[in-house]
Amino acid sequence: MKSFLTSGFSLTLIALLLPVSALATLAQPVPIPEDQSLSPQIELAGEGIGTLGLARTAQHESEGDINFSDSALLIGASQRLYDEAIGSFVFGSLTTDAANEGANKSSPYFVHQSFVNYQSAGVEVLVGRTDNQTAHLVDFPTIRGDDLTTLTNPTNPFSNGENPEEHRYSNVASVTLNQNLKYFESIHVQHLINSANVDGAEGINSMGITFQYLESPGLENFSTVPSWGAGYEYIKLDTNSSSGLSQIYGGATINLNKSVTNLVDLRFQDTLSLGSSLSDFQNITDTFQADSNTIAMALRYLHKPFGGTGYQVSLTAAYKNYMKVSKANSYGFALTGVKTLGQGFDFVGQYKGQWRDSNLAAAQSNGVDFENTVEVGLAFNFDIVFNKHISPRRSLLNQQHQYIPN
Repeated sequence: MKSFLTSGFSLTLIALLLPVSALATLAQPVPIPEDQSLSPQIELAGEGIGTLGLARTAQHESEGDINFSDSALLIGASQRLYDEAIGSFVFGSLTTDAANEGANKSSPYFVHQSFVNYQSAGVEVLVGRTDNQTAHLVDFPTIRGDDLTTLTNPTNPFSNGENPEEHRYSNVASVTLNQNLKYFESIHVQHLINSANVDGAEGINSMGITFQYLESPGLENFSTVPSWGAGYEYIKLDTNSSSGLSQIYGGATINLNKSVTNLVDLRFQDTLSLGSSLSDFQNITDTFQADSNTIAMALRYLHKPFGGTGYQVSLTAAYKNYMKVSKANSYGFALTGVKTLGQGFDFVGQYKGQWRDSNLAAAQSNGVDFENTVEVGLAFNFDIVFNKHISPRRSLLNQQHQYIPN
């Protein structure tokens, strides 16, 4: 006991005699080793398309064309958050039709993805530039996403028609709820790009809701209806409309032959646009605003053997009727073939045509009533992930238009 008291007295005396700086040094916490998992996950993806074609369109009268539009490069970063959710940022741009014409065109590139994203188990919040809400409701198997875009997507009533990407992408803020990653409900507001300088179209000019069902990944080929959905969009339009435009749309994919190696599916979408007072076309923007009903369908056969090269053949067809404008119907089709030459590398070919009635042709295609294009070429895509430690629900590449989805 005496020895213990002597030791305690000695330690107390030493502590009192130590300088203040020494006490401060002893009080420092032990350093925490750096957690390597805090480094963000980086994803790099790209898609390159190059085709050689013969076209008769409003821009070309039976001329050859080298087309590399819809090629894209994207980069994204993702990080696990403190509440086990995922935060991410994506930026990407693609080449437009103007890029094919050379340096004299003012907009060869278009920023189609630039958004910040929050994903938890049951909710997703997204703010920025990304796909219009209907862009992937039904993916039609054409070579490029803007092929037949005025027939396969609801149109942007504020577009001047020079860049078809304005029908596919918008500035958006959305909240999406999901149940078991199968049923998705989205509420969103948008700024549709106002390239036509329509009065009153600045700021938030569109809002809507969508509902979509998606089969679990890997089971799509074994489900009769692997995806379906519907939505409603209200567009604030002060001119040519008494109370704005309403776009109602719905679509689905149906597997006619459920198979991993020999899949046959049917895709369809119906888009109804109401609320416009237009009964005639003065310019191309009017054709994006007038009341219309559009039906698009695609029949696809996909042969994808295990360990071998596959191929795909598809026929996409669509019809559009303007309900208040006479002589303004439109038909379009695309016969598309794809042959896989290797991982992410395909040979592609397509014959595409679109016929317009006289009033529509005068406004949309400089009076050319039948536009058609034959093209063949190559397509390449890649997706690389660095420091992989989390799994966001979407990959960068699957945000791109794909004729053979990954």
